[in-house]
Amino acid sequence: MTSDKAEQLQKKLEGNLKRFIIFRLFYTARFYYPVFTVLFLDYGLSLEQFAMLNLVWALTIVFAEVPSGALADIVGRKSLVVFAALMMVVEMALIVLAPIGSSALLFWMFLGNRICSGLSEAAASGADEALAYDSLKALGREDEWAKLLERTTFVVSIGFFSTMILGAFAYDPSVVNSVLGVINSEWQLDNNIVIRLPVILTLITACIVLITALGFHDLDEKEENGEAEDFSSRNALLDSFKQIAVAAKWTVSHRFVLFVILAGLALDSVGRQFAVLASEYYRIIEIPISWFGFIGAGMALIGIVNARFSRYLVSVHSPFFNFMTLSAILLTGLVGIALAIPYYGVLFAIGAFAMMGMVQFQASYYINKAVSSELRATVLSFKGLALNLGLGFASLLYTGYVAALRSSQQGRYAAEEPENGVFVGALMAFPVYFLALFFILIVLARLLVSQRDVFFRKPVNTK
Repeated sequence: MTSDKAEQLQKKLEGNLKRFIIFRLFYTARFYYPVFTVLFLDYGLSLEQFAMLNLVWALTIVFAEVPSGALADIVGRKSLVVFAALMMVVEMALIVLAPIGSSALLFWMFLGNRICSGLSEAAASGADEALAYDSLKALGREDEWAKLLERTTFVVSIGFFSTMILGAFAYDPSVVNSVLGVINSEWQLDNNIVIRLPVILTLITACIVLITALGFHDLDEKEENGEAEDFSSRNALLDSFKQIAVAAKWTVSHRFVLFVILAGLALDSVGRQFAVLASEYYRIIEIPISWFGFIGAGMALIGIVNARFSRYLVSVHSPFFNFMTLSAILLTGLVGIALAIPYYGVLFAIGAFAMMGMVQFQASYYINKAVSSELRATVLSFKGLALNLGLGFASLLYTGYVAALRSSQQGRYAAEEPENGVFVGALMAFPVYFLALFFILIVLARLLVSQRDVFFRKPVNTK
C-alpha cells in the first residue's frame, strides 16, 4: 500500500471513531422518551394496544438480534449501521404522519413504527461497536477502547440529559406557545401539532444518524487488498445462520466470554426491570410528578461518573473483582429501594440505573478484547440477545409475583391503597431475585470453568 493510500485509510479510520460517537449521540437522542407512554395514549391508542405494541417491539428485537449481528460480520458492519439508521428514519416518519385519534390506521402505523424500531435496535446492536473497535485495531490502538467508550458515554449522557429536558418542555403546549409568543405574539401552535413536536425533533436527529452512517468506512481486508468479495452470488441469510452456529460454538468453548454475557444478564435484567417501573416508584416515595423528567436527566449525567468508574475498574482490577463490585452496588440499591423511603429513596435508584451503563461498558470491553474480528458483531449480538431475554424473564416473574401478591393480600391494605401496597411488597423480591441469580452464576462458574485464573487476572496495562 502506497503512503498516500495509507494516509487516506488512516483518515477514514479516524473518521470512523468520530462518527461512532456522533452516531451513538443522535441515535439515543430521542425527544419523546420523557413522555413515551403519554405520547402513545394522546395519539389515541388504548393501554391494551400500547402493551401489545411494546410486546411486538421486544419480540422483533429478540428474533432479529443475532441474525443481524451475523449479517454484519458477513456483508459488512456499515451495511447494518446504515440499515439501522434508515429504519430509525422510517419509524419516526410513521408517527409524524400518523393521524391523531383512535382508528385502525393509527394502530397499523404505530405497529409499523414498533417493528421498524425493533429492527433498527437489533441492526445497530454490535455493528457500530464492532466497526469502531476494528478501526482502533487497524490503527494499532485497541488499548484505547476503554477510553473511547468513556468518551462516548460522556457525550451520550450530556445529549440524553438535554433531550430529556427539551423533550418534556416541547410536549407542553403552554411552554411552547409562551416561547413562540416572545418571538411573535401571533405565533401559536395547535395542541395536535405540539403532540408531534418531540417526534418531529427525533425525526431530524434520525436524518443526522443516517447521514453519519453513510459516512462510515467499512473495513474489509479483502477489499483493501483489491480482492473485493462478491456477495451477490452468496445466500447471505443462509450464511448468517452458519455464522451464528460458528460464533455460538466459539462462545461456549470460551467460557470467560460466556460468563461475561451471563454476568451481564444477571446484573442488567434486575436493574432494567426496576428502571421500567421507576416512575411508579417515584410516585410511591412522594416525589412530585413535575420532577420525574429532571430525575431522569440527572440519572443520565450520573452515567458520566459511571463511565469513568468503569474504565478505572477494567484498567486496574480483575473481572471477578469488578463483578463483585457491581453486584454490591446493585444489591445495596435494591435493598434501599425495597424500603421505599419517602423522598430519599430516590438515591437508592441510582444503583439500579447505574447497572445499565456499567454492564454495557464492561461487557463491551471484555468481549471486544477476547473475540476475533470475523465473529465480533455476532458475539456482541449474543450479549444483546441475553440482556433482552433476561429482561423478558424478569418481567414475567415480576408480573406473576404481583398477581400472587394481589390475590394473597386482599383486605390487608386500605381500599384506596391496594396497588401501592402490592407495588411496595413486590419491591422486596428484587434483592432476593438478584441473589438467586448471583449464586447460580457462581456455582455454574465453579462447575463449568476449569481454568478460573482468567477471572482473577489483573490487566497488565494499567494506563
